[in-house]
Amino acid sequence: MQPEEDPILALPAIWDGGQSNHSTACDIIVTNQRVIGYYYRSFPRERVFFDALNLADLRTVTWRKKNYEPVFREILVSDGKRDVYIRTAQQKSEFLYETLRLANDTTARPDLTAQDSKAGVQQPASTTAQTQVMQEPGKAVYTREQVRGTFESSSLAVTILLVGGILIEILSLLLLFATHSVSISGPLFIAGFVMVVGSFLARKSPRANK
Repeated sequence: MQPEEDPILALPAIWDGGQSNHSTACDIIVTNQRVIGYYYRSFPRERVFFDALNLADLRTVTWRKKNYEPVFREILVSDGKRDVYIRTAQQKSEFLYETLRLANDTTARPDLTAQDSKAGVQQPASTTAQTQVMQEPGKAVYTREQVRGTFESSSLAVTILLVGGILIEILSLLLLFATHSVSISGPLFIAGFVMVVGSFLARKSPRANK
């Protein structure tokens, strides 16, 4: 922690700072100075993840509901230079959204918001509806969005493809051992392999739903 920094809220979520091809399951910590993504693992080997944005630098905080993600909600936090996507369950996302808004009340920088007001704040192109825009001098812009997109390019679809493909391959191997018939297990194994490969290709493709 930095000098005079006190934690306000901590909850489990998924942090995507755009610095890698995958998201990170970690603890989201909101302090009176920053919003932090953090985890520490000691087993099987020591690993530490840390990423943060200063509350005083925030330009936009957007609560997003996607039509193809019924369980999770997403909060887009941006300082104008970086976009961080935080995904968690609906109730936790509401709590996090309100905590960020209240914490930002005491850390906002009027000079940054004044510049944003003159230049205009750009919203993501995938947005189809927007409600409850809250803006005050010296504070970040808070919005709520309904995001519509295709299920095929969503992270949920990629996960289903990967898990489903692995399960089908396991089933094909079990059938091979039980029946000793390649004609029965072979097509299943090929189908599972195609699903796994497809999940990796979809994962590496541009993130259309952001």
